[in-house]
Amino acid sequence: MDHERILELVESAEVSTDVTREEASNMLVFARVSQWDDDIANDVLTQFRGTFDIVKKKRNRILGELWSNPIDITFKAKDGADPEGAETLGGMYRTDMITSEEALETAVQDQVDCGFGAFRLVTEYESTFDDLNNYQRIKAEPINEANNCVYFDSNAIKKDKSDARWACIVTTFTKEGWKTYCDENDIEYEEHPAPFKSLKKSSNLFWSSKDKEIKIGEFYHKEKKRERIYIFEDPLGQIKAYSQREVKSVLDELEDAGFIKVGEKYKERWIVTKKIVTGSGVVKSKRIPGEHIPIIPVYGDWSRVENREIWRGLYHDAQDGQRLHNFNLSYLADVVAKGPRQKPVFYQGQIQGLERFWTQSGASDNFPYHLVNEKSPSGQPYPAGPIDYSRPPEIPQAAAALLQLTKEAVEDVTGGEMSLDQMMSGQVTEGQTMAAQSVQNMETFLYQNSFALAMKQCGRVYASMAAELYDVPREVTITLPDGTEKEVMVMEAVFDEETQEEVVINDLTRGRFEVYADTGPSYQTQKEQARAELQNMYGALQGTQEGQIILLTYLTLLEGPKMDHLRDYARKQLIIQGIMEPETEEEEAMLQQAMQSQGQPDAATLMAMAQMEEAKASQMSAQNDQADTQVKAFEAETKRVKAMAEVQKMGIESNKLASEIKGNELDNISKLQAALMPAPMRMQ
Repeated sequence: MDHERILELVESAEVSTDVTREEASNMLVFARVSQWDDDIANDVLTQFRGTFDIVKKKRNRILGELWSNPIDITFKAKDGADPEGAETLGGMYRTDMITSEEALETAVQDQVDCGFGAFRLVTEYESTFDDLNNYQRIKAEPINEANNCVYFDSNAIKKDKSDARWACIVTTFTKEGWKTYCDENDIEYEEHPAPFKSLKKSSNLFWSSKDKEIKIGEFYHKEKKRERIYIFEDPLGQIKAYSQREVKSVLDELEDAGFIKVGEKYKERWIVTKKIVTGSGVVKSKRIPGEHIPIIPVYGDWSRVENREIWRGLYHDAQDGQRLHNFNLSYLADVVAKGPRQKPVFYQGQIQGLERFWTQSGASDNFPYHLVNEKSPSGQPYPAGPIDYSRPPEIPQAAAALLQLTKEAVEDVTGGEMSLDQMMSGQVTEGQTMAAQSVQNMETFLYQNSFALAMKQCGRVYASMAAELYDVPREVTITLPDGTEKEVMVMEAVFDEETQEEVVINDLTRGRFEVYADTGPSYQTQKEQARAELQNMYGALQGTQEGQIILLTYLTLLEGPKMDHLRDYARKQLIIQGIMEPETEEEEAMLQQAMQSQGQPDAATLMAMAQMEEAKASQMSAQNDQADTQVKAFEAETKRVKAMAEVQKMGIESNKLASEIKGNELDNISKLQAALMPAPMRMQ
C-alpha cells in the first residue's frame, strides 16, 4: 500500500467520525480539566465560577465496578488444537495481562469519560541482558486519548473492529523524542519531517499550540495471501507440514532425517504489516506477528446512525445537568458573597458624635463595645438599641428548587444510588437495598459488556501472535486463576508409549483456539465473600464435624503475614480427610504416607496396647520356661531310653558274639575229634 493511499484512507475515516470525535474530545476536557472553558460557559455572567462535579462519584463507581469484576479470558481448543495448549495459553495470557495494567486502565478511563479508549499488543524481547536469548513475549501498551489519535477502517462495522482491514495511530513526538525513536527503530533521521496529520482537539481555547511537535502515523494493515504448504514424510510414516517461508530453514534437517516431499497445498492467511508514515512518505515497513490488527478498541455507548459511528461516555448525557448545577451554585455563591450583610439601623442622633464606633465592620471592628446617645439634644430619650436591621439578600425559590432538579436530572442519566446512611438505617429493607444495587449494576452493564467484547478480541489477537512467537520448545510462566504462578514447557516433544510416536504437548501452533469472555468478581473479592459466608456457616455448625471442615476451609483462605503455617496446616488436614484433592507431588506423597499409616491408634491406646503386649510377653515367657522344662525332661527321658537301647544293643551283640564263639568252639571240637579218630572210622 503506497503513501497516498494511506493518507486517503485515514482522511476518509476522520471525515466519517469528525463530529463524534469533537464532541468526545470536549467531554474529555469537561471531565478532566475544566467545566467552564467552552462557548456555553461564556454566556454565564457570574463572577464566581465553581465546579461542583456530581458526575464524578458515578464515574468512580463505574470504574470501581469494572476493576472489581475483571474479564476472565479462556481458550478452547478447536480444529485439532491441543487442549493442554489451550490451558497453557490462558495462563500465559493472564501473566502478560497482569504486567499490562496501565494499558487497560487508560483504555477503561477513556471508555467511561468520552466513550472511546484503546490499547495495542506489541512484542518485546524476553530478556534484555542475555544476548543469546532472542525469545519474545507479548504485552499491552497504552494509547492515551485514543479518541483523538486512533482511526479504524471506515468499512468495519463490528464493534470490536475484528473486521477492520487497517488501523492507524497518530503519534506525537518532540524533536528529541523523534530522534530517539528513529535511533531505536533503525529509521533514517529527518529533523523536520512533514506532519502526517494534525490531531483532533477540543473546541476549547486554553490549549497552547506547539509548533515543534512532530506527528507521524503508525499504520497497520492486513491482506490475505495464499501461502504454499509443503508436506513431508519420513520412512516410518511420520508426516510434517511446513510453509514456504519456513521450509528453507529446516530443509537440511528434514533431508538428514530421511523426509521426502509427498505433497503440497495452498493455504490462505492474513499477513499484517506495520508502516511508519510521515507527511512525505513511508519511512519503515515491517511484518507483525499474527493475523489480526493488534489495536483493541474499547467503546462506551456505541451505535451507528446513517452508517456513521457514534460513541459517547458518561459525561455526554450528564453534561447539561452538571452545567446547570455549576451555574446555580456559582450564582448563589455570588449572591452570598456580594449581597449586603445584616446591619443595624439608628436615628442619626443616636450615633451623632460616636460615628467612629460604627464606621468599621468585620475584622476592622476592634472596639470592645459600642456607644450610642441616650438622649437627643432636646432631652428626649432615644430608643434602646437599633430601631431596625437591614435585610440580607434571600435565596430565590427558583434557585433552591433548581438545585434539586439538577441532581435528579444527572441521576436520571447516570443512575441513582442509595446513600450509606440510608442502607444502615432500619427504614430501608434488604430488598430495597438489593433493588438499588441492581439498578446500579444495570448502569455499569453497558460499559462492562463493551469491555468484555474488547477483551475477547484481545484474546484472539494474543492467540494469533503467540502461535508465531512460541513455535519452538521454551519455558514460560503461566498464572492460574487463583493468582499462583508456575513454569511449564511449550512445544515440548515427548514419546507416547501408547501410540509409539513422538508427540508435542502444549502446542500453540496447531489448530485454532476459540476465545470466551467471562465477567465476574475478582479472585480476591470471591475470597472475601467466601470468608464471610464461612463465618456465618461456622457459627451455626460449631462443634460438629461439618463445622470443623468449615473452620479448616476458612483457614485456607487467610491472608497476611505469618499466616502461612495456618494455611498449610488446614490444607494438609483437608487433604488427609479427603475433602480436598492434592495438587503437588509433595501433597500426593503426604497423602500416600497418611493412607499407609491409617489405623494407627492415639497415645493412650498405644500405651494400653504396650501394656497388653508386655503382659503377653510375660505370659509367653512363662510358657516358654515351662516348655523349656518339658523339653529338658523330654531330652532326659530320651537320653535314658537311648541309653537303655544302647545297653540292650550291647547285650544282643554280646549274645551274638557268645553264640559265634560257642559255634566256633563246637566246630573246633568236632574237627579235633575227627582228627583223633582212626582212619577206617573216618572213611565211614
